[in-house]
Amino acid sequence: MNKKIIATGIIIFIVVVGGFFYKSSHAEKNPINEYRLMRVSKGAGKGYIDVDGNVEANDTKKVFVDKKLKVDEVFVQEGDYVEKGQLLMTFDETERNNIMRKLEREQLSLAKLKRNLLVEQELNKIGGSSTNYVKDLEEEVRKSEINIEEYMEDLSKTAEKIESPVSGTITSLTAQENYLVDTDSPLLEIADLSDIKIVLEVAEYDVKDIKLGQNLIIKPEVFEKKESFTGVITKISRISKVSTTTSENVLEVEVKPNETIPYIVPGFKVSAVIYLDKDDENIMIPKTALLEDKKRYYVFVCDDFGTITQRFVEVENAKGDKIVIKKGLEVGEEILVTPNQNLKSGDRIKKGAPKNDKSGKLK
Repeated sequence: MNKKIIATGIIIFIVVVGGFFYKSSHAEKNPINEYRLMRVSKGAGKGYIDVDGNVEANDTKKVFVDKKLKVDEVFVQEGDYVEKGQLLMTFDETERNNIMRKLEREQLSLAKLKRNLLVEQELNKIGGSSTNYVKDLEEEVRKSEINIEEYMEDLSKTAEKIESPVSGTITSLTAQENYLVDTDSPLLEIADLSDIKIVLEVAEYDVKDIKLGQNLIIKPEVFEKKESFTGVITKISRISKVSTTTSENVLEVEVKPNETIPYIVPGFKVSAVIYLDKDDENIMIPKTALLEDKKRYYVFVCDDFGTITQRFVEVENAKGDKIVIKKGLEVGEEILVTPNQNLKSGDRIKKGAPKNDKSGKLK
């Protein structure tokens, strides 16, 4: 009898201890994590759009020539500052000299034709020359004049040299010594670096939120986005293009900085933050609270007992650090500020301190 009692006691002890270790082990595998919460409220705030772009000069001169000439000598390099009228390059003189010799021969021929015509006109008056012969000479004179006009036009297109049309910095230089000119491409580009503009690419779905005169913050890559400068939108293109970086349809938006930005030159990259002019009272949550599943947005709502529920929501603007919620949340509900994507409805969490300021609005 005593043996049965002892055996029963041992079994009970094993069950109790085993249950304790199972519970401890299960608790370790499924710990309750703490999450910071915020209580949903309405507030006024401006969203913003993040965009990218580059630096361009407002005044850039592209230098072309009209004929396929051979470059003789180049006196400048990319990055050089040049004054208006400064000699930049010269061309091989062979073709120009040939045209000038042809022009001179034609001018001599024309002079002789005119002398002969004058004599025949006088003879014609006294019957010493036929009228048809005089007309033939007049036609020869006109042909010679046309030839001279063509030579003169050709000569004007056959440049001897190129002088800078403006004062500025050479930002592009294609021509080199012995280079055969491509008339469809500029030999060089000269930019006035004291007058620059920022050109941003705005995606087609964001165009409705921008307008002329809108303020923004410019963050040049040269400062690794650690320094920013203010600017204003001065021009919005009416023709879309395909972005070279994202391959989506964009509009180019020109921006004028409010102050001189040091170190930047045409070609440098910039990013910018365009602030949206929306101050309506809306339910707004931090972007970190919003998760996405199959192109649908959701948040985790927490009840008084720490149980969370996945809630799908409709957003108005999914850009910026604050998101406007149009449908799916009610004022007073609590949501997780930085949820984990592994969470699911029914999970329990430990509540952290809600993030609200004294007015009840999200900071």
